[in-house]
Amino acid sequence: MRNKVLTYLLASTLLLLCEIANIPCCAQAVQYVDTFLGVDNTGNTFPGASLPFSMVKPGADVLMPARWTNNNSGYATNRPVCGYSINHVSGTGGAAKYGNFRVMPTTGSVNLRDMSAEVIDESSRPGYYATTLSNGVRTELTLTHSVGFYRFTVVNDADSLRLLIDASSLLDKGSTPQHLLTSGIELISDNEIVGYCKSEGGWNTGECEVYFYAQINHTPSAWGTFRQGRMSRSNRSEKSINGNDNTEKALYVSFPAATPTPLEMRMALSFVSAQKAKENYLAEAATLTFDDAIRRAGEEWNTYLERIDIEATQEVKTMFYSALYRALLMPTKRTGEMKGWNSKEVYYDDYYAIWDTFRTTAPLITLIAPEKIAEQIESLINIGTHEGWMPDARSGNKSGLVQGGTNCDVMIADACMKGIEGIDYEKALELMLHAANTEPDKPRLYGRGGISHYNTVGYIPHTIERSGSRQVEYAYCDYAIAKVAEQLGQHEIATEYFERSSRWMNLWNSTAEHDGFSGFVWPKDENGEWLGDYNPLKLSVWNGVFYEGSSWQYSLYVPHDVAKLIEMCGGKERFVERLDHFFEQGMSEGELRRGLKGYYNVGNEPSFLTPTLYTWAGRYDLTAKRTREIIDTYFSTGRSGLPGNDDSAATGSWCAFHLLGLYPNAGQDYYLLSSPQIESATLHLSNGKEFNIIVKNGTKENIYIRSAKLNGRPYNKAWITHRDIVAGGRLELTMGSKPSRWGKTELPPSLSDKK
Repeated sequence: MRNKVLTYLLASTLLLLCEIANIPCCAQAVQYVDTFLGVDNTGNTFPGASLPFSMVKPGADVLMPARWTNNNSGYATNRPVCGYSINHVSGTGGAAKYGNFRVMPTTGSVNLRDMSAEVIDESSRPGYYATTLSNGVRTELTLTHSVGFYRFTVVNDADSLRLLIDASSLLDKGSTPQHLLTSGIELISDNEIVGYCKSEGGWNTGECEVYFYAQINHTPSAWGTFRQGRMSRSNRSEKSINGNDNTEKALYVSFPAATPTPLEMRMALSFVSAQKAKENYLAEAATLTFDDAIRRAGEEWNTYLERIDIEATQEVKTMFYSALYRALLMPTKRTGEMKGWNSKEVYYDDYYAIWDTFRTTAPLITLIAPEKIAEQIESLINIGTHEGWMPDARSGNKSGLVQGGTNCDVMIADACMKGIEGIDYEKALELMLHAANTEPDKPRLYGRGGISHYNTVGYIPHTIERSGSRQVEYAYCDYAIAKVAEQLGQHEIATEYFERSSRWMNLWNSTAEHDGFSGFVWPKDENGEWLGDYNPLKLSVWNGVFYEGSSWQYSLYVPHDVAKLIEMCGGKERFVERLDHFFEQGMSEGELRRGLKGYYNVGNEPSFLTPTLYTWAGRYDLTAKRTREIIDTYFSTGRSGLPGNDDSAATGSWCAFHLLGLYPNAGQDYYLLSSPQIESATLHLSNGKEFNIIVKNGTKENIYIRSAKLNGRPYNKAWITHRDIVAGGRLELTMGSKPSRWGKTELPPSLSDKK
């Protein structure tokens, strides 16, 4: 058996190399994607097969020692595989979602208690994933948008191959784990299987109903079903998938040794019905071979990945293109998969969550695929039209949980300011205003909790959860509303919301002191009195004053008016000292790797913008120093290459932008320049133009931009507008090992500049 396995692995490796050689796209950007980057170290990234924004993501699920150690992606290195489920999310925190319709191949007997097997061999690339297990079966996965393709090959001397298909499978992780409500599975012909699963829980806590239709390319010699742990052997199921407790939970099919292998199965998914799943199968997969699906997947990936060509070291290319790849995994496009909707209305799901993705993931998609960000925002508007509220997070066709503000406002403003077409901004503004003025009955699921206090007394009292982080986020969401209204010519609304966007100062306690620094966002009671005994390093999540952060972190979050923040902190020199203290405390000791004492947290969103704040104080050089230091310390290639949760590619997108030397201030129309680690980049823009970034004298030591030219003319700003980029042209950056005066005078915009 050992020799047969080794022979098979050698042959499959040679086959793979030949396949790659025959697929032009795999010799291009796709080759730099490491789908395993970030799967460990709580990065939670998904290494299975996927397409840009695809509805299905087939991949391996593994056994972990305990529920709290599970990854939300279902995967971890060096753990036994318990099957291959059809839908996953990537890089998410909180509670797990999906893991439906797990398929486990084996050459042994069917044992519901444990059919897991060790991984002998494993490989993956965009659109393809394969493992060889210790049970003697090699499984290969690829896909179309709505259909997972499975290919099983027996590599030992077993006399049969069996597949167990579990309609009740769910991933299990987090404080709101998924729970099975009901499921069913049925063999409806010699080679057709249908099934469904209805569950509740996961990140948004709501119910989720999903269906599948599958075809196998051979007729099984035997099969059986399971209900409540019992196995029955039958020739045909007598139970239909009608949702009652008597339906079958799992099904196995057996194939004798004489059956030609590989055995292939296609499983189509739908969130509407089994019939809709079959329609998806017929539309996408009925005439497509497994190898054709692999080839098409590679080609589709390359059409997106090559919209930015970079020249850089192998390490930088791997980090950059892997981050770009993960940014295109979510949200998932599900037009026609929402019950009760007009099937022509564009619909996306798995905004998981906008609190994470509005800062970096969405701006990265905007830069390389503006047509997709337009669809995603139109979907948010459609959700708001049907349900009354645009979501801050959504999965399984249900909205929730809201972590901070209505951050879809910022996402919409970002697109509006950057001139993205195909969006009904008037309708978007209407929904934004509704959320900004209506107290939600379920504030963890939608809207702005505490908005009635915010709009009457001007602040949210600390007796309402997350009052501090909500205050600063609501202020920025109000700024986003003002910018959209201004673009639409609604000047009265714009004036009102520009004024509202200064309400972050209503919780600014100028007398609060810590570590020798004065002025913090601080909890206040309903009578307007400051809470006396409060630690600005205190971290909390849902029930505290600040969500996933501390006052130290949130007191530096005023993206629309950094100039005013600097003034409130005592001026530019004092502000720089404060930032230095923030980073040096947060990055010093080993136990502070993830900001555990409430200073800088490299892996969490409230601190994403903070390293660039030096630029507003005329110290671009310190922005360059900090961003380069952070990437060199916390980011790398490999399975532990991320400093914690990727958060739907938000963390990786942060890194990708800074590798280019750009960083978006999301919701506004410009990028901060930082410290590029590329030699050059060409952005192939959707309007047919190109924007080139040329980095001269870039080395490990030369981390500072000392001078710059835009289209041949001297350029002295440490920021550049989106308009400059999409106009096409050439940005030349000359690097050096010591700072110059470049970037000191023409500072990035702030709301206070207008006053």
